[in-house]
Amino acid sequence: MNQFHLLNKYLHVLRFEPGIEAAFLDDYFEKTILRTRVAVILGVLVYSLYHILDYLVVPDVKTEMMWIRFGFVAPAILILFMLTFTRLFRKYNQLLITLGVLASGGGIVVMTLISPFYTASYYAGIIIVLIYCYMIMGLRFYWASVAGGIVVAAYVISIQVFTNLPVSMTINNYFFLIGSNIMLMFGSYFTEMLRRSDFKLRYELHKEQEKVESINADLEYTIAERTSELETEVAVRKSAQKSTQKALGEREVLLKEVYHRTKNNMNVVISLLNLQAREQTRKPSDDVFEQISRRIYSMSLVHEQLYRSDDLETIRLDQYLPTLVSQLKNSYANVDGQIKINFECEPVELDLDQAVPVGLALNEIITNAFKHSFPDGRKGTIDFHMEALDSGRIRIKISNDGVGLPEDLKTTNPESLGLRLIQLLIVDQLGGNFSLSSDNGVLYTLEITSKPE
Repeated sequence: MNQFHLLNKYLHVLRFEPGIEAAFLDDYFEKTILRTRVAVILGVLVYSLYHILDYLVVPDVKTEMMWIRFGFVAPAILILFMLTFTRLFRKYNQLLITLGVLASGGGIVVMTLISPFYTASYYAGIIIVLIYCYMIMGLRFYWASVAGGIVVAAYVISIQVFTNLPVSMTINNYFFLIGSNIMLMFGSYFTEMLRRSDFKLRYELHKEQEKVESINADLEYTIAERTSELETEVAVRKSAQKSTQKALGEREVLLKEVYHRTKNNMNVVISLLNLQAREQTRKPSDDVFEQISRRIYSMSLVHEQLYRSDDLETIRLDQYLPTLVSQLKNSYANVDGQIKINFECEPVELDLDQAVPVGLALNEIITNAFKHSFPDGRKGTIDFHMEALDSGRIRIKISNDGVGLPEDLKTTNPESLGLRLIQLLIVDQLGGNFSLSSDNGVLYTLEITSKPE
């Protein structure tokens, strides 16, 4: 009974509540329809090319094989391809693809029975059909399992009932065929589970965005309504009309600016939390809250520096950096007195849209250095070099003489959340360059445009 409940629990993962399930099926269809069409065409070509094997293995029955391949299976698959362009396919795509798989697998089973002893190796073709069924054709787990199970069962029953092949040969074929089917079922299950998890995250994010937009609309309406009331009062007080209108204008600008910055920062925080949540699922960490705290602190420090700036629009990166380094260093008790910090920074200014992503990227680099480069109380030095180039770009180099990077670390498409964040912030968001090298330590090089385009 407990095993039944456990199985039901795992199978229930592959179904949402009705509203979300319908949205998922539409999304799944749109993402797999092109792959299905390409797979069908390639399947016809591969199925047809295997007629060469008929000439080599069973030349005496090659005509019968040709009729099966080109008189039944190939036309059935081509009909399936044409149906993919109809409305009927959107509604019954899983059923129609299943029938296509059964036609392909059934054709091979019949070929095996025509000359059992010489075509005993044709079971390998059924394995190819199963790979198509579970991984390529766009079938979901339940449908793929039904189609694959029918094809395998048809082969086993047909061989047992209609042939007298040696037991050693049939057992060998059954072993590989059934084993392949079971492993592909697992692969199909986990593939669909991951697809559903990804869709649910995107679906929930979309709903949250709709809520935020609704709140924003209400807030804008409230502000507009209040502004209208204030303008009416200003009209009555003619003596203070000009000064009041000026004050209202400044207020609106300030509100929009505060709203814009708050919204951007909240979006950044939400994105960081989502990324950390996925990373925590994939690779749990005990200090996850400390990591999030340091990232948020790097953002708040930007606003603190901005508040102290004369024009409230830009910050001095050469002043921001030492403060950030000092704060992060204090959070690691084991590095106090062990690591020497050197700064060689030219005066550089960044606006808010640049400062926040650059600050987050610097946080990841500095944190990595304190956390990983000097283990077991090892002493060392971290050097910070910042310069404004003649090309109008800013170059930041951060190097340390610590233990260096792991040999298996990927610098392109890295698995580390910190490195992925740096790539997203510097390269994707700011359109800059980021490079990482490890030779007698670690060297990070960031390069961005000093003024946004």
